[in-house]
Amino acid sequence: MRRREIPILHRFTFYLLIFSILFVSVETFISVWKSHYTFGLYSMNMLAPAISFIVLVFVIRKQTGTSKRFWVIITIGVACELIAQTIWGSYEWVWSMEAPEIGIADLFWYSSSFLYLIALYVRLKSSGERTRHLFDSAILLISISVISWEYLVKPAYYGNNDLDFFTLWVDLFYPVTSVLRFFILVVWLLNGERRFNSKVLLFLMVGFVCYVFGDLLYVFLIDVHHMDSLETWIDPFWASASFSLALAGLYSLNPASRPILTGDTRSVRILHFSVPYISLLLFVGLFSAGQPLNSIFLAGLTSIVVLTLVRQVMFLLDREKLLEQLKHALERSEYLASHDSLTGLLNRRTFEQKLTIMLSSAAVRQEQVAVLFFDLDKFKIVNDLYGHHTGDLLLQAVAEHMTLLQHEGMRCARFGGDEFAISIATPSEWIGRLDEITGIIIQSIPQRFELEGNVINTSLSVGIAVFPDHALNVTDLIKRADQNMYLAKRAGSFSP
Repeated sequence: MRRREIPILHRFTFYLLIFSILFVSVETFISVWKSHYTFGLYSMNMLAPAISFIVLVFVIRKQTGTSKRFWVIITIGVACELIAQTIWGSYEWVWSMEAPEIGIADLFWYSSSFLYLIALYVRLKSSGERTRHLFDSAILLISISVISWEYLVKPAYYGNNDLDFFTLWVDLFYPVTSVLRFFILVVWLLNGERRFNSKVLLFLMVGFVCYVFGDLLYVFLIDVHHMDSLETWIDPFWASASFSLALAGLYSLNPASRPILTGDTRSVRILHFSVPYISLLLFVGLFSAGQPLNSIFLAGLTSIVVLTLVRQVMFLLDREKLLEQLKHALERSEYLASHDSLTGLLNRRTFEQKLTIMLSSAAVRQEQVAVLFFDLDKFKIVNDLYGHHTGDLLLQAVAEHMTLLQHEGMRCARFGGDEFAISIATPSEWIGRLDEITGIIIQSIPQRFELEGNVINTSLSVGIAVFPDHALNVTDLIKRADQNMYLAKRAGSFSP
């Protein structure tokens, strides 16, 4: 976003905040004063999501990256809420008929609730995290539904013959999904959500808390106790929720907002693990306190146990997979740290470490260790004529032949450039055959290579040093072999 747009955005966000507070205050005053629906109240119920929808359309046009998908879904959810409020108000003011208990408007309200949940789940960081939250949400949903039925709904239902059971369960869906949304936001907050700044999370939290209160009040005041005169009192909660989502969207465009602080990972782990077990303990506690084990309570308890077991198995499988990935990553890291990236041979540091061990072992057994140091003659000419890519191919081809020579007691390495080294743990009786062994190594590496249509002719210059005859430590032994290699290069052969 351009810098000059930021002050304008700040002012617009501030004006919307003030307007939202005034709007909700006026709607609350009218709702308490009138205690029944008027055209003005119906209009305000439609105006709040309409304004929020327009603001969120502006937000998604400015958003980029993964955040845009989240706000697109939220915007569609607000649009569904606007359509639902429009249909609900049209029954009386357009079609002159009483709105049904369950109608087309509920389909859009249902869609809005589902879309908000989908947006929150999509925002989760990984598929594994989404799966855990799905199980946690299912457990939370069952717990809330069963406990609400046993202790809030059933007493009123059995004492009230006018209560519509189907309508009650349809309306109960709204507060349950609102609680689920609030639960996910709490997890975000403990997780140290960094992709949203603190003001975005604050207004998302306020919005979904307003949905929770509005939906719960509607169920227990209107559905259960038939206090229809108080229905208008609930509308300001939903208006506040719509405006809060719009304000959250605007604050998401503000780069100056302070990021949320990183949460305590231990607290996050405790929260993730505790959700199903708290539900289980709650059910066991209720049963111990005298709760009858009826069909609904037993079904809820069984479902929670099954979901908890499946969740735990999936967690263990994810952990096993993570440990396997960590093992492969460590092995790969160790390999890259000890091997030359171009040829796959040992690098100089690792070669010297292994050579140190070989010298210590040879000193104890009173044996000898030979180091062969060699490079490719006229390698610079190859690079100049055919390019560095062809030079790299030549080094890889030489390294491939060296790899075929390796056996127990022999180590091959690339020191850098076109310089290679071989260490051989040589029993005493082989020392007299070093010239023969070196000749075999030289003959095993071709002097003619065909690389990408280019025929490359090269030869090796080899220098040899033997422990303990020529040197007593790794540094001096390699230095002596290097010196002998340059002597051999001038002589056109290898030099011990």
